[in-house]
Amino acid sequence: MPKSVFEIGNKITLQLIKRGNVFSTKSVDKTTYNSSLMHVISDNELTIAVPIFSGALLPMTPNDLYFIRFYTKSGMYQGKCVVLGKGSEGNIVTVNIKMITGLERHQRREYYRLEFRTDISWAKLNESQEKLYVDLKNAVTDARKRIIKEQIKMEDIQFTRGLMMDISGGGMRFNSKEMMEKDDTLIMIPQISEITDTIPYLMGKVVLCNRLESKDSKKTVYENKIKFVNISNEEREKIITYIFAMEREKMRSEQ
Repeated sequence: MPKSVFEIGNKITLQLIKRGNVFSTKSVDKTTYNSSLMHVISDNELTIAVPIFSGALLPMTPNDLYFIRFYTKSGMYQGKCVVLGKGSEGNIVTVNIKMITGLERHQRREYYRLEFRTDISWAKLNESQEKLYVDLKNAVTDARKRIIKEQIKMEDIQFTRGLMMDISGGGMRFNSKEMMEKDDTLIMIPQISEITDTIPYLMGKVVLCNRLESKDSKKTVYENKIKFVNISNEEREKIITYIFAMEREKMRSEQ
């Protein structure tokens, strides 16, 4: 198992294949349970948090077999594991598992998506405005940053309010009253101080825009799926760190 790619807090998903000695080649059901990595004990043994499902701890007993996915910085890995026994980490109930297959790596990078509703300010950019924001991000001196900020002010960019629905290291999803086109470039400021304190703004491209069904025909709402662009590794890491911190806090509150 490639231990070097795993970090404490990595997102994990589980699907039950069999209980104890009840054999099946397929998952018992299609339910996916969310967990996170607590410790790497050895090359094939790990400690993970016991998932919460429907407000209760998922019953995990020795010899239960699961299909498991790991979401890491370098990609998604998947395989099969067997439950060894339970433990605890502070107020978090944990379980030790043993990998019984090798891990298959998916080349496409996967980011765990945190469902989190909050207000967001956003604006659509033309090519020259997009260049100004990219230049601002890359500016080294304070004097250069001041000049670019003045140029941005002269553009009189109009920000609009929306509702963010989720966020990941790769992008976000938010609802708006305005329809957008694929590949529109946006500047976005989510109302998340832990992110905006160090990342003043996020840039993204519209991947998909769908009109949502509404009982009130006068209130048209569009769902926008956004992929981040012009984002540094450091900025992406700050978003991922925030997401995992929120997940750990959620798990503690549900214990």
